[in-house]
Amino acid sequence: MRTFAMISGIVASVVAVIVDFLYSFFHVLGRVSGITNDPSHFWWGLFVTLIGFVGALLTFRSPMLAAVLMLIAGVAFFWIVGWWAIFASVFFFIGAALAFIDGRRATTTGAMG
Repeated sequence: MRTFAMISGIVASVVAVIVDFLYSFFHVLGRVSGITNDPSHFWWGLFVTLIGFVGALLTFRSPMLAAVLMLIAGVAFFWIVGWWAIFASVFFFIGAALAFIDGRRATTTGAMG
């Protein structure tokens, strides 16, 4: 499960960078969704994407921390690009859920990865 959580988080990071890039440079997505075009949000989007990516990479070491980081990235991305975040956040939420479930299972059975 941790492998799928990591893959989901990495896919979410890639999709988030693409959405953030499109939202920032073309401003079409911003005008359609009614969100102001603040040029600084591109860097915030990259920061949130980096948080989700780090969470995806941490799934084997600390699945609970990974789940929290991916969940934070999935929610925070909505504040940056609005409803366009649904394309990336779904993968962050799936990865967070898989990491959380596997982390809970590992702690109850005493398994280590």
